[in-house]
Amino acid sequence: MGAAQWEWLEKELKTSEADFNMIVSSIQVLSGEHGFETWGNFPHEVNRLIELIGSSGARGVMVLSGDRHISEFSRMDSEPLLYPLVDFTSSGLTHAYSSFKGEVNPYRVGKVVPEVSFGWVILDFQKHKAIFQIHTDGNKIVQELTQTY
Repeated sequence: MGAAQWEWLEKELKTSEADFNMIVSSIQVLSGEHGFETWGNFPHEVNRLIELIGSSGARGVMVLSGDRHISEFSRMDSEPLLYPLVDFTSSGLTHAYSSFKGEVNPYRVGKVVPEVSFGWVILDFQKHKAIFQIHTDGNKIVQELTQTY
């Protein structure tokens, strides 16, 4: 991101009064070892983003990402984050990487869904939690991750 984008994101996170804050990225933020387009190709940028999220005081920050033709949950729980950061990758509504054989993702929770799928996020404002779901054909829920903030 450029200087103006970083400045904007910092201002938005630091002044946010929202219970949940979604950062939407066209590429994965936490899964960076697969060799395709990912924030992992820019490790200093990843560190800067994690530091910003941790220092901002923003509540319920989560990442929604795509562009992989797979769906998966990634979660990082380390300093300076005040709570685990979830990167929910949902991609494959019309195309899927059906020949997926596996790859390293130290932050993965559950399994990769290499079939046509879509993501669903349910925000529970009373219980301060987000429920992330991966749905496949016929609206079948094949994986779910709950994160309390």
